[in-house]
Amino acid sequence: MKARPPATRGTPMTTTETGTAQWAREQALKALEGAKAAMELAGCPLPVIVCLCGSTRFYDQFQQANYERTMAGEIVLSVGFYPPAKAVHGHGEGVGHDSAEKTALDELHKRKVDLADYVLVVSDETGYFGDSTASEIRYAAGHGKPVRFAVAAAERRAEEMDLFL
Repeated sequence: MKARPPATRGTPMTTTETGTAQWAREQALKALEGAKAAMELAGCPLPVIVCLCGSTRFYDQFQQANYERTMAGEIVLSVGFYPPAKAVHGHGEGVGHDSAEKTALDELHKRKVDLADYVLVVSDETGYFGDSTASEIRYAAGHGKPVRFAVAAAERRAEEMDLFL
């Protein structure tokens, strides 16, 4: 068993404490796997959990994927809001590509990837996705999560970008 890093009680974690954060994440994921196994043994297995990733410009595609995966009996984790759709749907005000909120939301979405059994990349027929989604694909693949694609063009693009290394 790996030794626990020094405690940081009362001190907020900083990005320089990546060893501690990584250890904590690993422990939490082990606990989650144990909880899933216990639920299965108790006859109450969790449904498959999918995390939707992709550009928030594809609001309609996200909604369609959410509907399809939900109707297939899966738990769907998705983005919390769609800044490009703020005029129509009224959310996302003030969150830009360089904002602290955007950075925090990107990290939050990676925690959703941690919880998921697999990732589904949502796109339109062009296969477009941006840097955040590329980072999420690379993160998922690097942590052993299967990555699926709603459209073949997005899968080809991910392969061309070597995101599965």
